[in-house]
Amino acid sequence: MSTDPVSLAAQQARPPSRADLLLALGRAMRLVSAQSVMFSQAVADHLAMSSTDIEALDYLLLHGPMTAGRLAELTGLTTGAITGMVDRLERAGFVQRARDPHDRRRVIVEPIEAHLARIAPIYEPMSRAFDEVCAGYDDASLALVLDFLNRAVEAGHEPITLLRSGAALPAATASPSEDEGRPTE
Repeated sequence: MSTDPVSLAAQQARPPSRADLLLALGRAMRLVSAQSVMFSQAVADHLAMSSTDIEALDYLLLHGPMTAGRLAELTGLTTGAITGMVDRLERAGFVQRARDPHDRRRVIVEPIEAHLARIAPIYEPMSRAFDEVCAGYDDASLALVLDFLNRAVEAGHEPITLLRSGAALPAATASPSEDEGRPTE
């Protein structure tokens, strides 16, 4: 893309092509994703927790109480890693283990809403910024964005599953050999 003011004005005057829009959309989604990761890490640092623990807690808030096994499925972590994570979240006061009322052999991990209120102020600036962005869109536009995001989340499940299983990794992206990718001394 030219930086010449005349060329730039001409480029801005014509509508972008679908290919340009898709490239820009992909880039914007990557930026949002990266920003989300960085914000999660900043929250985790502020709370002296790991970002993974923060994200797992968010899964519990989004999906409701669940077994540790289900949390392992959603996060892709091992059940052993989840046990340690639930222990840490429990010690921090964010979750509790409770017996499943339908099957007393099962344990459900539940967020403790009262304790979550203490971290709400950390999210307030991001929430305000999000509200300001949303204020610039009418309800139909917000519904369209919501539909797109829901479809994008759904579409992402299969590639994540394939990547975790290693079934669909092209040779070019396979793990480097033992000597490759190591820093030199």
